[in-house]
Amino acid sequence: MTTTPVTYADVRAIIDHPIGRVWPLVADFGGLAAWAAGVTGCVMDGEGPGAVRTVALGDRVARERLEAIDPVQHRLRYHILPPHSMPADEVCSDISLTMIENNRTELRWSSEASGFFVPPEQIGARIEGFYSKSIEGLRRLLDRG
Repeated sequence: MTTTPVTYADVRAIIDHPIGRVWPLVADFGGLAAWAAGVTGCVMDGEGPGAVRTVALGDRVARERLEAIDPVQHRLRYHILPPHSMPADEVCSDISLTMIENNRTELRWSSEASGFFVPPEQIGARIEGFYSKSIEGLRRLLDRG
């Protein structure tokens, strides 16, 4: 079992919308249900760093604490609070946005953890699939307008 954090999921995608339109949706920590794959509800407790969202994914529930948010650098970091279904400890995720040419945005969503109970790549593919489907949901929401 590793105690050093390991990145087990890392997805990058180009979104054909300016960062000024993408960031408000990503930065709305309680607004995940509007675009994330399979999320059926999201309830916030608090505001800003330290706030906790309770995310419903069908019959599962996850609690996530906002660790940091930077509206200038367009980055946020959150920690998945135990107990959770991930076979690892200290699970954290980062979402960052970068403005690129032609008024488009690169979104990077990555996760790291330590204390894996299974090889990290076993859960990485599943989480990357969730991130990719969620980014598609974000695109659809932005395209509607």
